[in-house]
Amino acid sequence: MGDLFHHVSAADVFTLPPLPYPEDALEPVISAKTMSIHYGRHYQGYLSNLNRLVVGKNYAEMALEKIVLTTAGKPGEQLFFNNAAQAWNHAFYWKSLKPDGGGDPPDTLKQKIEKSFGSVETCKKQLAE
Repeated sequence: MGDLFHHVSAADVFTLPPLPYPEDALEPVISAKTMSIHYGRHYQGYLSNLNRLVVGKNYAEMALEKIVLTTAGKPGEQLFFNNAAQAWNHAFYWKSLKPDGGGDPPDTLKQKIEKSFGSVETCKKQLAE
C-alpha cells in the first residue's frame, strides 16, 4: 500500500502521510469536518501516542502491521497494539475510499451481496437507512 503506512527512522518514527485526496473530496457522503477530525485528530493522535510508546523499544524499527501482529493478545502490550492497530485501521480506511467512488464491486463480492440482498442497489439502500 505504498506510503500509506509511512515509516521513517527519526525523532517521530511514524509520521502522518498526506491523504490521497482533499479533505472535502468525499462530500456529501463524508464531510470535510468529519475527515479533518478522523485524519488530523484521531489518526495523528494514534501515531503520536505510538511515537511516545516506541522510544527505546524494538517496535521503533517495525512497520505498523508488524507491531499489530507482534503485540496482539499479549498482556502488557495493549497500548502498543491499540495505537498501532487504530493507526493501521485509519490508514487502510483512507485508501479504501475515493472521490466519486462506487461502481460495481468485484464479481465474487457482487455475487455474495446479490445472494444476501437480492441486488447491489438493495444493499446500498439498506445500508443508507
